[in-house]
Amino acid sequence: MTVTQNVFFCFLCGKHCSLIAYVEDGQVVKVTGDKTSGIHSDVCPDAKGPTTIPATYNHPDRLKQPLKRIGPKGQEASFVPISWDEALDAIASKMTILKEEYGPESVAMILGEPKGLEFAFGQRLATVFGTPNVITPGCYCGVQTGAANQFTFGTMMVNADDSIEETGVVMIWGNNPRHIGGTFNGMMPKELDARLARGCKLIVIDPGQIDYAKKADIWIRPKPGMDGVLALGMIKVIIEEELYDKKFVAEWTVGFEDLKAHMTTFTLDEIERETWVPRAQIAEAARMFAINKPGILGSGNALEGTVAALQTCRAVSIINGLTGSVGVPGGLVIKEQNQFYRPGRFYFPKGFPRQKENSIASEFILAVGSAYVPTQTLVNTILTDQPYPIRFGFFSVTNPLSTYPDAQATYEALMKLEYMVVADIFHTPTTQLADLVLPAALPGEHATIAYWPAWLGYVKCDPKFIDPPGEAWSDMKIFNELAKKLGHGQYFWEDVNEVLDFMLEPSGLSFEEFKKTRIFHPKKYYLKGNEDRIFKTPSGKMEIYSAQMQSMGIAPLPYYEEMIKAKQVANESDDYPLILTNRKETGFMLSGYRVDQGMRKRYPEALVEIHPETAAQAGVEEGDMVNIETRKGRIAQKVRINPELDPRVIMPAFGWWYPEEKTNLYEWRKSNLNILVDGYPEELSTGAVQLRGIPCRIYK
Repeated sequence: MTVTQNVFFCFLCGKHCSLIAYVEDGQVVKVTGDKTSGIHSDVCPDAKGPTTIPATYNHPDRLKQPLKRIGPKGQEASFVPISWDEALDAIASKMTILKEEYGPESVAMILGEPKGLEFAFGQRLATVFGTPNVITPGCYCGVQTGAANQFTFGTMMVNADDSIEETGVVMIWGNNPRHIGGTFNGMMPKELDARLARGCKLIVIDPGQIDYAKKADIWIRPKPGMDGVLALGMIKVIIEEELYDKKFVAEWTVGFEDLKAHMTTFTLDEIERETWVPRAQIAEAARMFAINKPGILGSGNALEGTVAALQTCRAVSIINGLTGSVGVPGGLVIKEQNQFYRPGRFYFPKGFPRQKENSIASEFILAVGSAYVPTQTLVNTILTDQPYPIRFGFFSVTNPLSTYPDAQATYEALMKLEYMVVADIFHTPTTQLADLVLPAALPGEHATIAYWPAWLGYVKCDPKFIDPPGEAWSDMKIFNELAKKLGHGQYFWEDVNEVLDFMLEPSGLSFEEFKKTRIFHPKKYYLKGNEDRIFKTPSGKMEIYSAQMQSMGIAPLPYYEEMIKAKQVANESDDYPLILTNRKETGFMLSGYRVDQGMRKRYPEALVEIHPETAAQAGVEEGDMVNIETRKGRIAQKVRINPELDPRVIMPAFGWWYPEEKTNLYEWRKSNLNILVDGYPEELSTGAVQLRGIPCRIYK
């Protein structure tokens, strides 16, 4: 039998490595890294793509038909197969009735992280249907970093230069680039390794010993949740020791004197007390980053997990600018992608503005401006019926019962929701609460275009090379066909694949032609020669003090009192003396793909990392099950001893449920970190909540 080789991009994490699928008799028999095309293929040590993707394509438990729940909602739900016409008719009928009786806002669209164009389709359908309530994980993933760059530099696309020779220092902060998608500003492990081989300095800031911590010149272990306070400490050193780039600051910044004045309102002793980082180490790291410019401060999702997330990310952006590392070779550059139809324009067809004032998230100014509702706003609205009831939810590429903060409240909300439709590739705890479950197809089983993370600016071609299992459809097709049933077909496509050419119109290429090109790289701009266009802020400069933020009711500077809020909402006590942080295991992507037996052999159950002294005090040893308790609830995970942790910190694993356990919604409560996490308070611009730095205790 002939084996064909098909190039595509991994869809498990944000790195989107170029891979090769080997197809025999209509099945993927192997996936390997693409070592010949020259396109980025920086496969992680766990080889998530090569391991998990073929197993997922061929898994016998893939959803293959639309399913209708029979019997009561909850623990023992059962389902019967129905046709696609029956499923779409039922969904369209329910949505139409609710729209007529309660308004389109009674329907919520709940979306997860994009793999291709499905997220854009869900947004577009919500817009033409008339609901402003599109729920996404933006409240704790990507938006804070993007907004910080937007306010500071005038664009979200402020990324690591791919020219490695000039880089003098790299700081990795709250990110594990070897395993999870590179840094948020697009620095991949191979690029980082090449920089280090040339003698580049390395600073790592992480409570846990990630791979690169072992190679670092300085490894800082801050108290979880206090990253913003630590960033202010570094800024204080840079300013007071006059280590900032004076020429850049004088010519290209607004608000430096305001920032300088604020640095006098706190001391390094206070920073040390709140962050657990010795003031000498704070100063050493600040000096190393400022002196060895240009530098790249590559942050990650960990910085977005507190109520101080936006201002923490603002402080990080300011550190990059103060040191003269923006717009220069080897530092951070401004990027732009103009060969692809802008997703934001796709969300909102002409004549269909989204009614922000009627959103359940109208008070979250940056959230509604970024076309999303924070996850916990949905949960609270369903539970309280305020400001009005949400009666219907369409869930795509998401498993809220395992991933939303305050999992118990999420469960209660989903149980109350009048009607639920869930599109997924496998059953999950969330599908078990659904009225209808729709079988989804993966990239490779249909053609799509990958543009996420949008702030990196890469657009990638994902052609179809195998058929989906059974009657599974792509989420794109599901939304496209549902739009027709709802009477909105004129804003969608007769054949969903027609959208691929539409999205590529700015490039002048068809999708067939794009298959040969495979990837559009963004344009990059240095400051020199582009002085009139690089900073697209109101002032045309880097805005340390943001009048734009002030006009929105958001603090215009990353003030100390903003950063310390992360402690005020989660302060340890005698009852809860330890601090937990949110750890994502390297073999999985969030809560997904737990059915993959190959990866489950390596990671069979949830592990909590504990320092040996802390374990001894609790009377537990390596391999024991230990209870982890916060003010919100209790879970159990298996102990892994980690002598590199601070004894005051524990690191439970995120996203766990057990597909092999067929009762109790796949034992969704047993090890679910979000049982321990509160959904409130929320930061009132993006909706960020406290996911890290949470007081806890452990016992056998």
